[in-house]
Amino acid sequence: MSKTRYKNQKESNEAIAKAYIENDYTNSQNKLLLVSKANYGKKSSNVCYSAVDDKGMNFYEFNNNAEQNLMLIERYEWADFSSVTIDHSITKSAFIFVGHGENRDITIEVKGKEVEQVIRNHSSMEVNVVKRPVWTKVLGYRSQTTWKMFMASTVYTLILLFILNALLPASTHNFITGLSLFLFLLSIIGFLVGLIKPKWVLPKFKVKTRKRVLFSYLYLILSCLFIVGIFSDEESTSTPVSTQVSSSQNSVTVASKKDVADSSKQKVEKNDSDKAVKEEKRQKAEEQAAKEEAKRKAEEQAAKEEAERKAQQQAASQQATTSSSTSSSGNYKPFENDPSDDQQSNMSCSDQIKGNKNSKIYHVPGGAYYDRTQDNIVWFCSEADAQAAGYRESQR
Repeated sequence: MSKTRYKNQKESNEAIAKAYIENDYTNSQNKLLLVSKANYGKKSSNVCYSAVDDKGMNFYEFNNNAEQNLMLIERYEWADFSSVTIDHSITKSAFIFVGHGENRDITIEVKGKEVEQVIRNHSSMEVNVVKRPVWTKVLGYRSQTTWKMFMASTVYTLILLFILNALLPASTHNFITGLSLFLFLLSIIGFLVGLIKPKWVLPKFKVKTRKRVLFSYLYLILSCLFIVGIFSDEESTSTPVSTQVSSSQNSVTVASKKDVADSSKQKVEKNDSDKAVKEEKRQKAEEQAAKEEAKRKAEEQAAKEEAERKAQQQAASQQATTSSSTSSSGNYKPFENDPSDDQQSNMSCSDQIKGNKNSKIYHVPGGAYYDRTQDNIVWFCSEADAQAAGYRESQR
């Protein structure tokens, strides 16, 4: 059979080995029933396979890198054995064949129960199946290896102790801690005695060896230490229940009083802040009103001054127009008085500074036009008063 065919198909080694075994059985008179990985008690760097047929079992050694991939090592005939003891576990099955000659110990992987059925159907052997206790099916105990069972027991004990610590009331922790300390001392004594006389400290064990003493009492010592560590930690960090209750009540009371005081303080601070805000708003409103009032008065004053300035400018322009027309005419006729214009005002300053209301010109006593001015007379007590009223001095 061509080796290249299987390598090109990239099949697994088990599939390749199975194909070679089926090919090897092509010319055999025996009927091949199943193929499985196996161990027949000899150490080998290569993988071994068992080929189970109706007459017996072939053992092959498979090496995918060798020139001859498959090599037949041994063959067992069912007729050579009178009985078989089978111990099934989850991943493998151990077969102990008992015959007229040498016994055979074979381990079949995965397909152990199928091999058992083949033996029952195609042989006359007495089949004895070992009944495993339930605990041997638990992870860590299935192999029944001492150190594996020790590690599994330690881990499971830790988990159980944490669960009990959460479930049991705190009032029982003192008792549990004290009991575990007592058992710890007994375990130390038993361990020391067992190293000398194992049978004294292993009364219910069939195998009484120092190795059994070592693992058994070491497990007890560690378990006691775990109990003390788990249960006493909570004990040391906590106070008795009554003390806890009273302290919690006191803390609740203090906390409630503190909350009330804080709330009252917050209310007072809030009221004060509200008053401050209102006062600040009122002051801002008053300042704004004062500013608006001042602005209004300033505008009124400016408008008043502007009106007076315009009136003075208009009067000055009119007076300038009159004087220019008078001077340009060049006709100095004697002043003719119109009796209807003979109106006088401010008589308290009579016979002093005389002003003409129409021309806005004032005359001093002795002036050329002082006596000629007869109508719309305004009397001033001084020249400053006349000038303040918008009058100008006569040129003559």
